[in-house]
Amino acid sequence: MRLWLSVAGLGVSLIAGYVLWGAWKDNPATLAAPVQSAPLREIAVRSDGVLNHAWVERTLGIAPGTGLMSLDLADLRDRLLQTGQVRTAVVTRRFPDVLGVTLEERGPVLRVRAQNASGELTHFFVARDGSVFTGERYAEEMVNALPWLDGATLTRSATGTGFARLDGMDAVADLLGTLRGSAPARAKEVQAVSIARFARDGVILVRTPEVAEVVFGTREDFYRQIARLDYILDELRARPGAAPIRSINLAIGGNQVPVSFETPPEPAAPARRSSRSTPATPQPVRTLFRL
Repeated sequence: MRLWLSVAGLGVSLIAGYVLWGAWKDNPATLAAPVQSAPLREIAVRSDGVLNHAWVERTLGIAPGTGLMSLDLADLRDRLLQTGQVRTAVVTRRFPDVLGVTLEERGPVLRVRAQNASGELTHFFVARDGSVFTGERYAEEMVNALPWLDGATLTRSATGTGFARLDGMDAVADLLGTLRGSAPARAKEVQAVSIARFARDGVILVRTPEVAEVVFGTREDFYRQIARLDYILDELRARPGAAPIRSINLAIGGNQVPVSFETPPEPAAPARRSSRSTPATPQPVRTLFRL
């Protein structure tokens, strides 16, 4: 009798399992129906950046009383990724009534002004991976400390919802990170970074109040180039009456660094009626700075 009862129980279990598997395969919603009555009670948020619980709730826009099993997790994830500030998002159900959201955010490297989809001039941020996005909840002090991006053309992405990624931002992030680590005071002086010559020459152009253009090469260690820059600036500051510095080219490498200075305009000569010549434009004075 025990043997037959065991065989019968096994048969019933196999049949029930087959029926449930068929129901799930044909219509998964039928299995979700028993737990649809449990409404969402909480959204548990974890992020490595500045976005908080209020931002997640506003972005997801889940109506009160929505059942946990009725949520489309893929759609919720796409909403979080839409702005571009979120690099990765993981959305999970925690039974019986909690939605888990884990965010990994992009950090801004540069800032830029461009027209948004409505044609309005708006602030955007550029991340290390070249993504251009509108950031939220950044501290004003941090935003004001970011250099401006120059020498780049923003183009719309294939989807039309944002901008295409920019090349060279990983090298720019490495340069600025090395500056902050080895020369924090020098890093604060960076006003703008240009990638106009990055694709062609592999160089990054940096503008500071003291030097109109510092050329950094991407084929040599940034730390060495920054050390050369510090040495050159310290030497030039010690020279009385030195002309304003127009350019320092650190991308050449070696012990000789090309440095050019602005030439102050000469006093205008008295005008003569018979003269038709046009005064020549002052040219920068170029020299090689030996280290």
